[in-house]
Amino acid sequence: MSEEEFDIKRPAPASERKTRDLTALSKTILPITKNIFGKKGFMEIEILTNWDKIVGEELADYSFPQKIDFKRGEKNNGVLHLQVPSGAFALEIQHRERYILDKINAYFGYNAVTAVKIRQNGSLNLHEEKRNEYEPPKTNLVTPEEKNYIESLAEDIKSSKLKEILTKLGQSIFNDNHNKKSD
Repeated sequence: MSEEEFDIKRPAPASERKTRDLTALSKTILPITKNIFGKKGFMEIEILTNWDKIVGEELADYSFPQKIDFKRGEKNNGVLHLQVPSGAFALEIQHRERYILDKINAYFGYNAVTAVKIRQNGSLNLHEEKRNEYEPPKTNLVTPEEKNYIESLAEDIKSSKLKEILTKLGQSIFNDNHNKKSD
């Protein structure tokens, strides 16, 4: 048995290989996901990847688009299936349904979606990452010497409003410097 019988292709020698530039991951994955999602995939991919841009970060923080159902042969008047972590969020989505539909349809430029079905999923933890990002501001008071120094720099300013703003700015700068030293 020879290689020709099995139609085995050997890799080209290094000198004959074409080099490729680095490409964005989205360019590589998008064609694959389009095949996975099938005919209605474009819209679902767009909604999944741009959900926060379509409805805004606030709604995107506690809702996740699962799928869109269309009647056979149609590409409009679909039903968007959303997952939310609890009943409170489901109620909020219900109240904002018209807003969500308007935003989606404006994004696509036609009546792509006309209804929303809400599914509660207690294990869904969409806003957990946002909660962990918050770090309370560090507070340090300026020392009396620093406060006197800031006030002495601003004492020649005639506008009381401008003087107040510049004094607060000076205190903020000293606070930032103290916080950087303590980190």
